[in-house]
Amino acid sequence: MKRTTFILTLLITLSVHGAGINDYYNIENIPTPKGLDPQIGGLTFLPNGRLAACFHRGEVYTYNLKTKEWKLFADGLHEPLGIIAKDNHTLIVTQRPELTLLRDTDSDGEADHYQTISDDFGMTGNYHEFSFGPTRDKEGNYYIGLNLASSGASIRPEIRGEFRHYGISREQFYKNHKTGSGRMYSATPYRGWIMKITPEYKTIPFAPGFRSPNGVNFDMQGRLWATDNQGDWLGTSKLYHVKKDNFYGHPASLVWTKEWERGRNPLKVPPSEFDKKRTRAAVLFPQGSMANSPTQMLSDNTKGKFGPFAGQLLVGEMNRPRILRILVDEIAGETQGACLPFIDNGGLNRGMHRFAFAPDGSLWVGQTHLSWAGGNGLQRISWTGKMPMSVLAMKLTDTGFKLTFTKPLSKVTAENFDFQRYYYKYHQSYGSPQLGKEPIKITTLNLAPDRKTISINLEKLNPGYVYQLNLKNVTASDKTPALNTYICYTLNYLTNGDDKAPHLTIGNSRNSRPTKSAAKIVQAKPTTLRRANQIFEAEDAGRKGPTTAKNNDGYTGKGFADFQNDSGEHLKWLIEIKDKEEYFLSFRYALAEGDRPLQLKVNGKVITKALPFISTGSWANWKPISIAAPLKVGLNEILLESTGTSGPNIDHLLIKRK
Repeated sequence: MKRTTFILTLLITLSVHGAGINDYYNIENIPTPKGLDPQIGGLTFLPNGRLAACFHRGEVYTYNLKTKEWKLFADGLHEPLGIIAKDNHTLIVTQRPELTLLRDTDSDGEADHYQTISDDFGMTGNYHEFSFGPTRDKEGNYYIGLNLASSGASIRPEIRGEFRHYGISREQFYKNHKTGSGRMYSATPYRGWIMKITPEYKTIPFAPGFRSPNGVNFDMQGRLWATDNQGDWLGTSKLYHVKKDNFYGHPASLVWTKEWERGRNPLKVPPSEFDKKRTRAAVLFPQGSMANSPTQMLSDNTKGKFGPFAGQLLVGEMNRPRILRILVDEIAGETQGACLPFIDNGGLNRGMHRFAFAPDGSLWVGQTHLSWAGGNGLQRISWTGKMPMSVLAMKLTDTGFKLTFTKPLSKVTAENFDFQRYYYKYHQSYGSPQLGKEPIKITTLNLAPDRKTISINLEKLNPGYVYQLNLKNVTASDKTPALNTYICYTLNYLTNGDDKAPHLTIGNSRNSRPTKSAAKIVQAKPTTLRRANQIFEAEDAGRKGPTTAKNNDGYTGKGFADFQNDSGEHLKWLIEIKDKEEYFLSFRYALAEGDRPLQLKVNGKVITKALPFISTGSWANWKPISIAAPLKVGLNEILLESTGTSGPNIDHLLIKRK
């Protein structure tokens, strides 16, 4: 009897708590061609059902789903990062220097005709000048996205296109580009733009203001979308609805517009001026919790073959094994909406880079890392036919939000729905903390008769905020728990069209000068070295400028220190030493890209003017950098200081005896 009771209890428990992503979606690994670096830059299906994939080192292969055989179609390309099929014998590929047509003219399965469609844009040789896309509209126009250059490196002596930079000259770039180039820069045309190429192969600058648009695609309604990655001028990663001639926030590319005053340096213009011009992102991806490096957007055009989310947008994430879902909302004629994790883990690889739906409705996904965070390989995801319990839609109302679920809800109260809101500052610095964070009270809750839709009225509803919803113990009437419980809605417009959000930037006057807020000063407190290897947390150090944060995983202690500006900021430790010995200072840090050297002083003496904090691949990938330092018996002052570039995130200082 006891055994029977135990089994029944176990079955009931599993029915309530056991549902995971693999109950609804199967994930299988697909072997890639042998001897190949399996980093995938693009995926597409040909009309005959074959898969075409381009790889990081320049190869293009086709894959027969029936025979499971790969065949080389083309090679020798330069870092291809996107591919679409024109017909069974023709592929269009975006490689770093151009948009290229590859055609198999004799039907032997190998391209024998390589043709440049467009190379009418500039290149400096900077490592960060990626080219993304292509996508194609109904009229046959192609669209590609051009990455900005990074201050992590300079430009080459040989460049393609006109040189134009109003901060420093071309000669200064070769001497010391970091003084005046800007963290990300556009020194040749049209870095930071979405470009349009007509069927006649004419290249047209389409829209400026992008930093790293690693996802350019159309949805089923014919809307053009582009993702962009957190960095300078981007408080967090974003998804934009792209329209011609709109400006999307990063000012480096504005020097290539006809309206820009020649000689005017974008780095010297107040953020408030750009804020008046920019188009806000339709969806913000909270950094560290939702997505750190969003990639391709793809519409679910399978008409239900891939589950209950037909017509919705999917977005990849590089830094973790995750695919996101986008819930688009049209408000006052503008596009905004919510994002939530769709597939998390369950055998999914990191580095979700490119996607393509097969004729059978399965989703094929390719991974990459490009020497940063991510992974590699090819996977196939298919729906099991079982209905997941999840949010199907999130719509803004006059007084709150209306949520629709895939299944009828069991009993719910306001305690099941936890709302908070915050915003990201629009400024020149790298990223932004979540500001103005506060819980939002639910005033009323109304469940529709079908129990699938619930209307939630909130005490505060204002433009310019991310409204974060966490579902707590929400289950369907059949006891199935909600699969995805973390949702973030980007509210740009109220239903009456109000979009006023003065809190997003400093200053409202066009003539106002950029102002710097006073750096926060925290006095250092003396601490004693008591062990051979002892950690001193950065969040406990004295500081001028850096903020403390915990929005990225993997740190020790209670958080980490986040440098905000390019110079004049520091972290300071006061360490009491009792024994005269030789010591190493080891700083644990994270840096998504580039390099951000800091000056190190010990007891007022410069140990090194540029301690080389180089990229660790992501903000959640922490690595140590060590240096020998002379510490005296008594109180020692250890100072890390920014002197021209902002610093990385610092987790802690480890002092080790030699």
